[in-house]
Amino acid sequence: MMHEEHIVDPEDRRKHLDFIQSTISRMSAASSTSKSWLLPVVTVAYGYALTQHAGSAAWLGVGAVVLFAYLDANYLRQEKRFRRLYKAVAEGSNDIAAFSLNPDDVSPSVPAQGKEEWGERAPRWVQRFVPGPAVWASWSIGPFYLGLLAAGGAIAATA
Repeated sequence: MMHEEHIVDPEDRRKHLDFIQSTISRMSAASSTSKSWLLPVVTVAYGYALTQHAGSAAWLGVGAVVLFAYLDANYLRQEKRFRRLYKAVAEGSNDIAAFSLNPDDVSPSVPAQGKEEWGERAPRWVQRFVPGPAVWASWSIGPFYLGLLAAGGAIAATA
């Protein structure tokens, strides 16, 4: 028996790609929004700690940085997963259901940009809740939040 391939209408594929792209855009916007909410919080906490010599306020700012870094890293992780889905749909993978917005439909063994996020090292539940090292090392996560953490630690130590 001959295997039949399902032919996807090009217009359906374009619409599917539009849906995925809108999700990617929302993840990117959420990432930017989380940074824009963090900056005033950290400014107030660190500023108060400096002017009032209250190290505990600086530690509150550090806590906010950790929380927002986790949120932002998750947005980036999700964005990367949807980019893999976008690539699979754009390449015409028949394994992806029509109009699916489930990034789990793409094989996790297909690395993004030549890197695996966790590989086989971490249990599945960890992979679902904790972004991998590639996400934390990203230019939009690592340097931004490490700088804020370093500033908070220095302020807390001197206040």
